[in-house]
Amino acid sequence: MAKTLQENLTRQLHESVERLQQQAEKVEFWASAVSGLVQPVPEYTAEETAVSRYVKPGRLPRKRRRRRSPKGGETKAKPASA
Repeated sequence: MAKTLQENLTRQLHESVERLQQQAEKVEFWASAVSGLVQPVPEYTAEETAVSRYVKPGRLPRKRRRRRSPKGGETKAKPASA
């Protein structure tokens, strides 16, 4: 019976150590995730972006013009989205 008790205690100790290792891995994972969120966001300036090459500062976008019928006159046709 002493051998059974010793085996039982050994098994429980082994399982406890495995659970402790898994919990330590979770703590390390979340610690690294949180440390990544704590870092400050880099400053943003529009002049430094790749899109800034295509946008002219201070200029409004062009107005879109309505399409006219081929005859040149306004008709009471339904729009394509109707």
